[in-house]
Order: sequence, then C-alpha cells, then structure tokens
Amino acid sequence: MMLKSLGWVVLLLLAGLAVLVLASLAWMVGLGWAAGLLAVVWGAFLLAEWRQWLPLRDLAWAAGAGYGISVIRWLEVPLDEAALWLRWLVMAGYALCLLCFVWIVPALLGWAVQRLRPPPLPVEKPATPEMLRRWNPRD
Repeated sequence: MMLKSLGWVVLLLLAGLAVLVLASLAWMVGLGWAAGLLAVVWGAFLLAEWRQWLPLRDLAWAAGAGYGISVIRWLEVPLDEAALWLRWLVMAGYALCLLCFVWIVPALLGWAVQRLRPPPLPVEKPATPEMLRRWNPRD
C-alpha cells in the first residue's frame, strides 16, 4: 500500500470506520450477515487484485482491517477481576486476530490471485535507433 496524500489516508480511515460500524451492526443481526459482509470485503479485495486496481485494493484492505477490529469487539471478554497474565493472553489473541485480518489473509488472497492470473501477453519490442535508421519513411 502506498501513501499518496493525506486525503487518501483519511479516505482509508473512513472506509475502515464505515466497515467497522457495518460489521458491528451485522454481528448484532446475526452470523450470516457478518459472514456476508466479510465475503463482500474479501471479494472486493480479490477483484481488485485480479484487475490490478490499486485504489480499490487499498480500500478493501482498510475495510478488512475495520472488519478485523469488529471481530475483536465481538470477541471482547470481560476481564475485570482476572489475573494479569490472562489479560495479556487475551490481548495477544486480539493482536493475532488483527494480524490475521490485516496481513495474513490479504497476503494469501493476493498469492492465490497471482497463481490463477493468466500470463501477460507478449509485447512487441520498440524499434531500435538502428532499425529506424535503416528503414525509410517510404517503407
């Protein structure tokens, strides 16, 4: 992901926040809605990787990060009177979940698309100066 401007970063943050809110609502409605939203987010990422649309890929990545945060909020465990080591263990699980949604799954999806994408078509080499010198404009 390339950071192009402050406006683009703000747009990515808004996309992640919007998916976070939508996913939180989907978790309240039911597991099917949450799974459907995840399919839309990862489907957009796959489409962007397949067509090589970098802006859509970045937006889908931010949406996946927002969805990962909603999963963390859905899995939130009340640890008010738990031991300190248990709190650290739960925070490590949250970090692992976020790592999965932000780094591991997009990498696996991108790898799968690269394996399935057909090879590029051959392109004719441009004429060299020597070839241009030998050819007349009449040719």
